[in-house]
Amino acid sequence: MDELQPGRRVVVRYALEPGETHSSTDALGVVGAVDEVSVEIETKRGPVSIPRAQILLVHEVPPAPTRPGRTHEIVSAVDLRRISAAAWLPSDISWLHAENLRNESRDTDDDLGLLQKGWLLRSSTSATRRANSALPVTETGMGWERSLDAVEAWYASRQKPARVQIYSADDSNDLAEPCAGLAPLLSSRGYTPSEATFLFTGATAEAAGRVTSPSEAALPGLSIVVTEAPTEVHYAAWTSERDEGDEFSALIEASDPCQFVTAWAEHPDGSRSMVATCRVVERSKWGVITNLVTRPDLRRRGAGRSVAVAASALLAQRGVRSYLADVESTNDASLALFASLGAKVRHRYWYATLG
Repeated sequence: MDELQPGRRVVVRYALEPGETHSSTDALGVVGAVDEVSVEIETKRGPVSIPRAQILLVHEVPPAPTRPGRTHEIVSAVDLRRISAAAWLPSDISWLHAENLRNESRDTDDDLGLLQKGWLLRSSTSATRRANSALPVTETGMGWERSLDAVEAWYASRQKPARVQIYSADDSNDLAEPCAGLAPLLSSRGYTPSEATFLFTGATAEAAGRVTSPSEAALPGLSIVVTEAPTEVHYAAWTSERDEGDEFSALIEASDPCQFVTAWAEHPDGSRSMVATCRVVERSKWGVITNLVTRPDLRRRGAGRSVAVAASALLAQRGVRSYLADVESTNDASLALFASLGAKVRHRYWYATLG
């Protein structure tokens, strides 16, 4: 059951007694501790431990709403950051939390990754900051100073500068609760903030408009193709992000389901060239649109928009109602694109780097 992964919000139907199927109940909440025998679900009423042998059905559901409204407008900044992070996870990660540290000190065989709360620490040989930063998700149980000490030690052990991704609660500069106490501490320790990045959310059906399948989004002279893996042509378009080695490739291709939507120019001799492309990942019943690029000499002709519309149609076809996209504040073309598709800025974030 792939849905039974820590951090996912699910509905679990399970038998009240071993071997029974006619008498059952449901538990709705976030998957906590998981082992071969049982699964713990964090529900509104508290944790529920369910024997694996009694599980009848598991269904992943979107994050809990914070208020009434449209699906893409009622999810918290914390959950949006979780979804975005899940679409771009390097292999070297750790969860910073007091309980994980206690488990480590006991020298047990526990899988510390099962307790997915606290701060998510990420490291990669890729140069991308989203794969090389600490993301505050919940309290660590250690306080702000000790938490930042631990972050600095973790990155120092990897011979990297410490970096923390901090984010606002909404479309303002007011930090979300998991980061609220960090600003003065980061400043006093000499961390330098980056330019802001905006997180947009939108409805897939609204972005797709009348387009019901990806191919319908193609402009004259172009074709839209959806593939399960990128080609070397794609990687050439992402050269600014790719380092030597395979880590960037692993980040691009690691998520499942993960697809690539590409606009190709068809030439009279039968050849074709890539005009624009993006990566589409599904996480927590949300679509995450990343790595949207357009050939520099063919920008402002609608190819990027057609790819984004095709990606939205692809997600809508799969029953995914909402999508998100992270856009740097300096990327005027992408900011205008997603705004034109009806997406709104839900929050903004910065990378604070030591040194």
